[in-house]
Amino acid sequence: MQPSESRGVISRERLEAAPGAIYTETILKPVFEFKKLHYFYPLVEVNLAWTVMLARTRIIAAEDGRQLALALRQLEAAGPACLGDYNPAYEYFYSHLERALTQITGEDIAGNINIARTRPEPLARMVIRRRLLEVMSLLIDLRETLLELAARDADTVMPQWTHFQHAQISTVGHYLLAIVDVMERGNARLLAAYAVVNQSTLGCGALAGTSYAIDRQLVADLLGFSGVKENAIDCVSGGDHLMTPAAALASIMVTLSRLCQDLYIWHTWEFGLIEIADDFAGSSSMMPQKKNPYPFEYVRARAAMVSGAMSTVFETLRNTNFQDIKDVEEDAVYPLLDAFEETERSLRLLNGALASLRFNAEAMQTSAARGFATSTELAAALHRHSGLSYRTTHRIVGETVLRALKLGLDASQVRASLVNDAAEKIIGRPLDIDDALVQSALAPAAFVRAHDSLGGPAPAEIRRMRERAGQQLRRDKQLLANLAADLTAARAGLDKQVVSLIEG
Repeated sequence: MQPSESRGVISRERLEAAPGAIYTETILKPVFEFKKLHYFYPLVEVNLAWTVMLARTRIIAAEDGRQLALALRQLEAAGPACLGDYNPAYEYFYSHLERALTQITGEDIAGNINIARTRPEPLARMVIRRRLLEVMSLLIDLRETLLELAARDADTVMPQWTHFQHAQISTVGHYLLAIVDVMERGNARLLAAYAVVNQSTLGCGALAGTSYAIDRQLVADLLGFSGVKENAIDCVSGGDHLMTPAAALASIMVTLSRLCQDLYIWHTWEFGLIEIADDFAGSSSMMPQKKNPYPFEYVRARAAMVSGAMSTVFETLRNTNFQDIKDVEEDAVYPLLDAFEETERSLRLLNGALASLRFNAEAMQTSAARGFATSTELAAALHRHSGLSYRTTHRIVGETVLRALKLGLDASQVRASLVNDAAEKIIGRPLDIDDALVQSALAPAAFVRAHDSLGGPAPAEIRRMRERAGQQLRRDKQLLANLAADLTAARAGLDKQVVSLIEG
């Protein structure tokens, strides 16, 4: 006998009417379709683990556990289609699966899947942890590409800017390693988010746990969670498992957007410092000469989407009560999954575009030599040579640059005589310097070699930083592989327990 089937409802006995058409069309059906798409297999997995736990703790009979396990395996093999179309009589996604179980085993057995059961389930956590691993994998690929470019163009001299004005000289390798470092920290944030997400809430009940002698740790282990989220109210109310990954994704995307903005400008005819391959560029239907670096535009736009999604997650939770509530259980999940989608797409696109990138070393060298970006080294050379204070030599060099600009000279044309003219004005006398000292200080390649302090652009320091970044990349690869292997092993362990339950 299947009384719930005969009444055609599950869990609505308190209510005297089925969900109405408007409520069904605007909320219940779209939510069902979303969960059917994303949560079907996680829910079956959770039900299998819960069944094993109920049987092992003897809360249900072994034979009931066996029949539940068999039915769940049957549904898993059938896939989401086994739930059929949305039926308002069953209201929730979970209830549709319970109905499918009931059709196989009858309510007397299927109904026990609800004993001490958590609502909401940790299904979002199971989906999010997988998405975190996918993003980490793509981020590792991007870091690898950046390191390859940094090795290939380690010594390519280029200017760098502050306030978008020529500032100092660096190298392509130095710049790219800076991006690698930020992406390393992005990976660390993803790992921190994974630690927050990968906590089991199963067994918390509605908010006060249960009077059944369940084993929460067993279920957590069977599902590959690294721990149990302890406080039952926190289990159903906390939203940091959504906010933490949202913030981590937005942080990564903001930096990638800034990288793209740099590359976008460098790709212009006016700068001419870089070029991506034709298969990543777009043309114009009107202007035949155009080669548009569209990937940089797309990534910038998607960074805005991810930042917006992060804000939506936070704002969805901001004014809610600290309790189990739809804002936490459902509505904050949607923008987070959108953020994952856009981040993954951006990482793939940008990695491909960067792999095709070519740097115009000649244009970079020319720009570096002309823009007085080595002026700080001239001030340092004058300080070391003359015994004057650095502030005084800074003033002399500032006056030198002013005079050079008025004369239409670039840095490569500055000679000792011009510096001494400036010194006469600033300190009332010339300096004991020659053209060799001035030009060696102002030469871009010499500037790079001289800046060998920790984190600077000198070749030896670039090699050291690149090696360190490569070591960290290898560690992160291994850690990622371990996390993925843990989930695979947990599923294998669950399957083993399920077989043992079925075979007795």
